[in-house]
Amino acid sequence: MKLIEAKDGQFVFFFAKRERLLLTHVLRLYPVGSGPVAPLSKSGDEQKLAEHEQTLIDALAENRADQKKLVDAFLGEEGRFDEDKRGYRLRLNVDQIRWLLQVLNEVRVGRWVQLGRPPELAALVMAGQVEPVAEMEICAFFQMQLLGAMGA
Repeated sequence: MKLIEAKDGQFVFFFAKRERLLLTHVLRLYPVGSGPVAPLSKSGDEQKLAEHEQTLIDALAENRADQKKLVDAFLGEEGRFDEDKRGYRLRLNVDQIRWLLQVLNEVRVGRWVQLGRPPELAALVMAGQVEPVAEMEICAFFQMQLLGAMGA
């Protein structure tokens, strides 16, 4: 993935064919998580906390369903990835980049939570958990490219 043009809040990226496949793969994983990453609080009225936590779970589920529809629409949009002989071009505006950053982060963090929130990933690779670790790294790669394009 390489930024080839940035002008007036519009960004054009070039993707090799494999990079497009990798981006599509990790975006199709969304949503990875199903609820909050941590409890709201460890103290307070247990009944109220349970009610608030359920409200949060419901809101997150609704948001993830909406975001999944957007991911599917993004990937299925005719001409989204403009193909040429060497690869693909993808045109994004600032809002689309921010949205992609959020989706990629949800996938990356969701995989990390599924793996038990390990402090280091190398041991997981040695234990055979290559695919989820690779997916996390792929998300991080695309996030860094997008952030770099925006000058962050």
